[in-house]
Amino acid sequence: MRRKLAFAAIALCIAFHVSAADAPATKLPLGTRRPKLDFRLLDGSRPPSWPRMRGQVVVLDFWATWCAPCVASIPHLDALKQELAGERVLFYSITYEPKAKAVAFLEKHPMTTTVGLDQELATFKSLIAWGIPMTYVFDREGKVVAVVNPTRLTAAMIRNVLTGRPIEVEQHPGWRDPVGAAKYFYDQLIEDRKKYE
Repeated sequence: MRRKLAFAAIALCIAFHVSAADAPATKLPLGTRRPKLDFRLLDGSRPPSWPRMRGQVVVLDFWATWCAPCVASIPHLDALKQELAGERVLFYSITYEPKAKAVAFLEKHPMTTTVGLDQELATFKSLIAWGIPMTYVFDREGKVVAVVNPTRLTAAMIRNVLTGRPIEVEQHPGWRDPVGAAKYFYDQLIEDRKKYE
């Protein structure tokens, strides 16, 4: 009987390990360097490349107009940008929605961060950023040092990153079903294009 229980326990451990290994990632791991960025700014231009952003802390916030927690975090991110004005920090707020929808939203909810449009979901995909609101913080070499809910980010944390010191913050867990979330976002994008383009 003990032997059967031992074999059952081993089988369960193996099954869990295999299923965990096969599960899709829910976010980029800390330490990831310079993931692919493929989005446009509101004026249609591209953001600076990683080499051009070297030496600056880069904050990438992923959001959407329909996401209430995303909208609620806008004043916090705006205040952070204002507090860190003049320091080597870049703030980008990236949505996948059509430009017309984003512009209409921004008329009612102005943002001081630089708004990016990822209308092919390429950057959402490369950063596994389905659990919005979700904010990535990159150090001056382009390495992920935090993945957080934007409201947990503070100016002191960003200044620590600027000076090469570690930061302690509760990390965002990512979205538990990235495949399902990606499908939902793609479906929403198709519907939005019918309305706004």
